[in-house]
Amino acid sequence: MTLRRFLRYHWLKFLRLQDNPQKLAWGMALGVFIGVTPTVPFHTVGALFLAGLLRVSPITAYLGIWIMNPVTMAPLYLLAYKVGEILLHKGGPLTLPETYNFETMLDLLWRGGLALQVGGLIIALPPAIVSYFMTLWVVQRYRRRKARKAAGVLHLSQNPPAAPGSKA
Repeated sequence: MTLRRFLRYHWLKFLRLQDNPQKLAWGMALGVFIGVTPTVPFHTVGALFLAGLLRVSPITAYLGIWIMNPVTMAPLYLLAYKVGEILLHKGGPLTLPETYNFETMLDLLWRGGLALQVGGLIIALPPAIVSYFMTLWVVQRYRRRKARKAAGVLHLSQNPPAAPGSKA
């Protein structure tokens, strides 16, 4: 199976999900939000748990977490850390301690991890909001076209054209 065929197959499966468009869009927004936050080991569990708790689509939530992948991980983590560093440490970079002991390393890990998490929450909001409206638009557009096409077929089946040569 070629990549193009694989992508088209999964795109069509996504479009044909049978649920409320708002639930599908909220599920995607939740998945993208969790996917951008720097919590990689917990993306799937978190997305599926919260999707069930919030009663949104777990399938689109799962699809949304795949925004974080090996290609996007490093830039998103760096951006999350920089944003958190600006907010928490007033733009001053974390420096290595002069003496290395358990307490100083734990403090460094705490301050760096906190900056990463806070920055991740901040940078996750815009893509989540955009993904909500994009998903809602795509699903509603697909369903309108599908309904229009079905209405046209229904109209034709109720008024079949006269057979050639018959008297109407």
